Formats: sequence, C-alpha cells, structure tokens
Amino acid sequence: MPRPHRPIRRASEEHQVPQLALTHGQVIWLLTELGLRGGVSQSTFNHYVKSLRRLGIPFARRKDTSERGPGVTYNFEDLMELTLALLLRVYGTLPDVVTDGLRSFRADLRPIYRQAYRDSQKRIYPAARVSTSDGERLTVQGLFLDLNIRYSAKQAIQFGPPKALSPFEALSVFARSEIAGRSYLPLNITAVAQMITERARQTPTIRRGFYARRAASTPSGLDQ
Repeated sequence: MPRPHRPIRRASEEHQVPQLALTHGQVIWLLTELGLRGGVSQSTFNHYVKSLRRLGIPFARRKDTSERGPGVTYNFEDLMELTLALLLRVYGTLPDVVTDGLRSFRADLRPIYRQAYRDSQKRIYPAARVSTSDGERLTVQGLFLDLNIRYSAKQAIQFGPPKALSPFEALSVFARSEIAGRSYLPLNITAVAQMITERARQTPTIRRGFYARRAASTPSGLDQ
C-alpha cells in the first residue's frame, strides 16, 4: 500500500513557513475544501484557476515550463496569493484592478503572508480588547491585511499599497472607515494562513489530469 503524500515538510528556519509543493490537482482539492469553489462545478472551477494562472496569479508564467508542464507546483506563498484572489472575487470574477494589484505588489505582500504564518504559530501581535459599559467584551487577534481597495460605481478603482496591521490598528480602520469610500476592510490574514496550512496537511495524492478526465466523462463537462 503506497504511503500517503505529505505536502507539508518541516518549516524552513530561513523563511519560517511550511515548505509546500502542491500540484494543480491538489490545489483544486484544497480550495474546494476551504469553500472557495462557490456554486460552480468542479470542472468550471478548475478552468477558472487555470485562467488565473495565465493572468499571472499566483506566479508569473515560468519560462522553463509549459502551461501544463509537470513542474508547475504551488508553495505556501502561491497558495496565499491564490486564496486571496478568490476571496476578492466580485460576482464570481476578479476585477482587473485587483489582478494587477496582486501582481504589482507581490513583493510587498509575500513578507506579510510569512508574518501571518508566524503569527498563527505564536501570537506576535498583542490582542486588542474592547469592552462595553454593560459588560460585553470582544477580543481581536491576528495580523490583518489592508489592501486599500476602493470602489466607485460598483467598480474597483484602486488597489494598494497593502499594509500589515495589528489588531488594534485594524479595529481603528473599521471604526473610522467611510462607507462610501472603502468597500473592502482589513482581512484577518493570520486566519487565512492557518486555514491553508491546517487543511493542506490532509491533501491527498491526485493524479495529473484527474479533473480534466472527470470533466470529459461527465455530460456537457459539468460535475454533478
């Protein structure tokens, strides 16, 4: 009986993030398990993730591999960027401003992803605590990511520069935001990192081309 695939190895002391190398099929499985597929069929979602890759999300197209080459794998930072892109969809699609922003600010965002993973392992940012006069209490933890996304007339018009925020800073942004000007508030990026790494430990081995064969064997290419 073959040994189960272990996508997570010991975290590198240099980068302090889990060392991942997930195939496209494993990524589709992981994102589906995280609830990011939405209401579309698995084959449609598979093609959508591939289309993001052609747009340079989560990595620029590699010159030494073809679009379907066996060398295409996703590491922790790739998964964080791809998950973030899927969370930022509007009516099922990713606005061009957001696509361009994720690519343009990649060098700024990836260190924040690494900080988020470290914070998920050992809280490095002090929690923010809020209480009311009648005794209600709220504790906010984690590293937050402010992408500085702004919308106008239902269209994204600005992305970035991104900024990492402590729990207290994130609460301040929430409290002071102008509803008309800011439609996307800071995201708890620590929670995203924790969600990815915990679920990735359960990623099964998936043969290359599995989803393409499955779509071909289903009427009209749709999953039931």
